[in-house]
Amino acid sequence: MSPHFDDAASKREVTCPYCLSTDTELFSLFGQQLLTVQYYCNTCHTPFEHIKDDDVLDEIRGEHEAPSSP
Repeated sequence: MSPHFDDAASKREVTCPYCLSTDTELFSLFGQQLLTVQYYCNTCHTPFEHIKDDDVLDEIRGEHEAPSSP
């Protein structure tokens, strides 16, 4: 499965609820609910949802901000 985001976008360790692995990556900013994001587990190859929090949103915003001019 090809990732939709850079590894830098998913710096936080999110644990897979199925196999308890932390080898996960951010898959989609939108889950089935407004308060969730989707992650993908590289160990058991299962997508799962995780509740959005300020840390996840701040990391994504930081990746997409334009560089400031000197």
